[in-house]
Formats: sequence, structure tokens, C-alpha cells
Amino acid sequence: MTADRSPDTLEIVREIRATPERVFRALTDPQDLPRWWTGIGGISRAQFDLRPGGSYRLEFRAGEAATVFVHGTVREVDPPRRLVMTWFSPKYPTLETVLSFELERIPGGTRLTLRHSGLTEPGSLPAHEAGWLEALSLLIAWIVAAGPMIAASGTSGTQDK
Repeated sequence: MTADRSPDTLEIVREIRATPERVFRALTDPQDLPRWWTGIGGISRAQFDLRPGGSYRLEFRAGEAATVFVHGTVREVDPPRRLVMTWFSPKYPTLETVLSFELERIPGGTRLTLRHSGLTEPGSLPAHEAGWLEALSLLIAWIVAAGPMIAASGTSGTQDK
């Protein structure tokens, strides 16, 4: 589940039966994100300028007629190994948090390490942990359900804008 962490940092490690290129694309591609991050609380629309200093915006379904936006700036990008970006959520508007994904090729797939730091407001760490655990479960289920076809597709690391 989660590893030891500092009081304001969440860390989750998962092994995924797909290439790092495929996992990276699923995490950053504006067309893939709404395909796997589904349901209430899921992404309905995504925009990414996947370069250092570029911005991103994720539109989440918050209810029948409600939408919330998470946005930030890409700090580091090294496809398909690393992505670091700020994360601003309307639920915690005073927090500037930093989200990173590290992807390591392992036999049979990819080890994904998610770190989300700066979660200093009361309740922010467990709330984000619950959200990320659910999101990563959806990601893994989507990749596994698609099988070898999706695991092998999109390996160039290119991003749609």
C-alpha cells in the first residue's frame, strides 16, 4: 500500500503490467485520462502542455451538474521515466502541493511511484491518499482490461495537445 513518509508526503508504489511508455501516456494524454479516470470524481476533460513550465488543467465530475478543476505547472518531464508538477485543488486552495510520478521498467512491466508532497492542511493527506488509491486502481484495471493491445500501443511517448 503506502510506504513510510514524512508527515506531509504521500507515497504509493504500484507494479503495472504495461511498458513505462504506456503508463506515462495514460497519466498525461488528454484523450487517455478520461478513459480510465471515470465515474463521479473522474476526469471529463484534460489539457496538458507537457514541457517544463507548461500548464495543465483537469476537469473533474463532482456530481450531476458540478465540475471542479485541478491545475498546475509542469516542473520536470522526462518521458517515460519522470513527471513532476504542482497540484492546485479547489478543496485546499491555500496549498501548493507537488505531485511526482517515477516510472521504472521492471520484468513484466513498470514500477510506478507516486509522491504527493506539501499536504499540510488537516485532512489533506488522507483525502488525497484515498483519491490516489482509487485513481491508481482505475488506471491498473483499465490497462489490464485492455490487455496486450493497449500495453503495446502508444509507446512513442508523444502527447496529444
